[in-house]
Amino acid sequence: MIARLGLIATLALFLGLLGACGEQAVQDDTPSGAYRSFFDELAKGNTQDALEKLAPEGALGSTFKGGSYYMLAREFDAQMERHGNVEEIIIDREDNYSDEEVMVEGRIVFRDGTEMPRGIRFTRENGRWVGHI
Repeated sequence: MIARLGLIATLALFLGLLGACGEQAVQDDTPSGAYRSFFDELAKGNTQDALEKLAPEGALGSTFKGGSYYMLAREFDAQMERHGNVEEIIIDREDNYSDEEVMVEGRIVFRDGTEMPRGIRFTRENGRWVGHI
């Protein structure tokens, strides 16, 4: 009986973790999801992971292209220092230019109510949505 309860608890934990992993993959599979995921990762302090998820292949290695991505991350960090953690990420508009290109307009709302508006153009590259800043 105790072994059976342990097995059920383990199975429930495994299914919960599997569901969370699946949710992240589904979230990143849309331009709005990629937008939210990017700012969520930045808010958690995972700057490099966030940038690698958002930026097109090779962009971070390029001083010219990569600089704008790092500037956005620094701007975001400064806003969090000034206004507190992220309370909400709001998607205001998603304009589909084509099946492969979408503009996402959104706002990051910080603890003190300050909002940081940011638009990011996403394109579908190698099966994932990448942002162009």
